[in-house]
Amino acid sequence: MRGKKEKRKTKKEFNKGITLIALVITIIVLLILAGVSIATLTGDNGISTKAQTAKTETEKASEEEQIKLAAMNAAMNTEKYDYETGEKDEDGNPIKVPIPAGFAPTQIEGQNSVEDGLVVVDSKGNEFVWIPVKNGDEYKRNTTYADTSVSELAKYDTDYLPDGITVGEGKEGEKEKEIVTNAGGFYISRYEAGAEGGKLEETTWKEKPTLVSKKGATVWYYIAQEDCKKEAKKFINNNDVKSGLITGIQWDVVMDFVNGRNDGKGNSFNVTKDDKGRKTGSVATSGQNEADKVCNIYDLEGNCYEYVAEKNDCNTGYPYVSRGCNYNSSYDDPASYRNDRSGIALSDTSFRLVLYIM
Repeated sequence: MRGKKEKRKTKKEFNKGITLIALVITIIVLLILAGVSIATLTGDNGISTKAQTAKTETEKASEEEQIKLAAMNAAMNTEKYDYETGEKDEDGNPIKVPIPAGFAPTQIEGQNSVEDGLVVVDSKGNEFVWIPVKNGDEYKRNTTYADTSVSELAKYDTDYLPDGITVGEGKEGEKEKEIVTNAGGFYISRYEAGAEGGKLEETTWKEKPTLVSKKGATVWYYIAQEDCKKEAKKFINNNDVKSGLITGIQWDVVMDFVNGRNDGKGNSFNVTKDDKGRKTGSVATSGQNEADKVCNIYDLEGNCYEYVAEKNDCNTGYPYVSRGCNYNSSYDDPASYRNDRSGIALSDTSFRLVLYIM
């Protein structure tokens, strides 16, 4: 009897051993399957990554279609009108934005309010963002955005207002302020100047570009400051709206508008602090860097320096002014940076348009 009991006990232990081995093997198999599942879901070729990429591409395609639709609406808009965004001002009145003939709002979520950066499109697909100016007191240079000793020497440029606007000698600055405050603001091109259809050979454009404000455009650099003014004024000029080169005061007003708002990556956009994430390392196409997007405006800090219609007396060899910074991540210049520049065509300096509502 005792022998049978011992034999039965040994068999029980044997079965227990088999069970433990099976359990270990099962765990190992489950771990392998889990690893395969995680690898399938994540990584560059994972399901999750592919799904996110597909979502991004779908949203991009949808936005492009909506911009095309807005361009079609712009072509049919033959009269200037006031567009109600659905927002209220401090007094509870509806906020209205002037839409000139030949333009239309995109109506895209996140682009259809003044607070977020109202985007309008012309019939050719050029995009602009409305910058509100509530009163004349807001329309002034912000000397905290640059070295005071330089800013105090800043002065208005000459011959920068759109053709057809008559002013007395030295009165362009006053007229600029009058037009902007009467309209309640101005439009800024959403992107740096684009050179569509141009051909650049070394430092000269062999084929003259068409000026555009579009995402993915070749940036128009190697252009002198005086030529920036000429090209900007030729973009559009009619009874409703006239174009020109952005001024130093307008750049400061834009800085006030976007400062502290979220960039395209969800981080706070500090216009007085350099952010390496906004530098592309080399000249990129317009609107490429989402980190350098704020209130629907791209390329304010990185990509290229941008000439403005402003001069200074601090250095006669470099009488022109540029704002922002360029693509070089080793530079510490923020979006509000003010720099002395020569007037010659440079490989890291572009420009930006403004639209005056008449």
